[in-house]
Amino acid sequence: MKAYNPHEIEPRLQLAWDEAGLYTVPENSDAPKKYVLEMFPYPSGDMHMGHASNYTYGDVVARYAKMNGFDVLHPMGWDAFGLPAENAAIKHHSHPAIWTYENIETQKNSFSRMGFSYDWDRKVVACDPEYYRWGQWIFLKFWERGLVERRNSPVNWCPSCGTVLANEQVIEGRCWRCDSEVEKRDLTQWYYKITDYAQELLDDLDQLEGWPERVKQQQANWIGRSEGANVDFILCDAEGNAPAEPTEDDIITVFTTRADTLFGCSFFLLAPESKLVPQLVAGTEYEKPVMDLVEAAKKVTAVERAQGDREKHGAFTGRYVVNPINGEKVPVWVGDYIVADYGTGAVMAVPCGDQRDFEFARKYDLPIIPII
Repeated sequence: MKAYNPHEIEPRLQLAWDEAGLYTVPENSDAPKKYVLEMFPYPSGDMHMGHASNYTYGDVVARYAKMNGFDVLHPMGWDAFGLPAENAAIKHHSHPAIWTYENIETQKNSFSRMGFSYDWDRKVVACDPEYYRWGQWIFLKFWERGLVERRNSPVNWCPSCGTVLANEQVIEGRCWRCDSEVEKRDLTQWYYKITDYAQELLDDLDQLEGWPERVKQQQANWIGRSEGANVDFILCDAEGNAPAEPTEDDIITVFTTRADTLFGCSFFLLAPESKLVPQLVAGTEYEKPVMDLVEAAKKVTAVERAQGDREKHGAFTGRYVVNPINGEKVPVWVGDYIVADYGTGAVMAVPCGDQRDFEFARKYDLPIIPII
């Protein structure tokens, strides 16, 4: 039997496929249609085995559909408009445009040698103006409808990459890309008002037939819609006295889904990122332990800090707030399991009704009021 010689057979067949336009998708066809899309690679170098594995899976799906009579739209493109490409260019002492387009051509040749069934007439490159102009157009439409806003908030910052990182890109306090220590910085950025569509997104999860319930629950948790109430607590002065006529500066608002548990509030928690924290402890004996906690929290992602099974750390600020339901004064602590981007970044702790508050109270010998 004749030995299989890929260097002779595959280029010859791939040329025949190209000449026949085997993977070119017609504009109008009566055949059933299938759209197969894998994530676009970063053009920061040539393909590696991870690419070969990922795109082989997609190619199998596309070819199977085509063999079953579908017109298959199977495009390829490059996620070429961002930091990975720029950092790679800097590392290789090249201009980002030169480095990026050279790597796109290199990767395209590698894809072709692999024989993937892409319709190269549908190629897109994210750094091409004819592509990214549509992203700009969509942003302007969001802005015109009041669905984007600009505000200041704490972010994960990699000083080496010079960019913001998502929580998922911070691993044990370090950048997933360059392993540099990640900092917390306050930056002004644009935010999409996705919360305006939270209920619609949750409702539409029911349309995801065949999805594992675990994955759907993860999506619901990411959407994170909660129903509850805002409750105002009055901040006492440094001597522990509540103001007779509180001003706006004396009020700390919390969001709670269980306002009925207010009688069980035995302490009060602020997120380490809260702007109130430095003000409350400035020049006091509590300043160092509190600010040490704030610095330590910067090295851990909000996702990790919020996990229920992680050990909780806290520091007392020396200040108190008044529980509005019974007039009791409760101590204000900073807790690293409180995150700034949920609710108001302040929490009324009810250890009898919340496992994390319970563990925190046991660790720091704080009262646990039985209400349930």
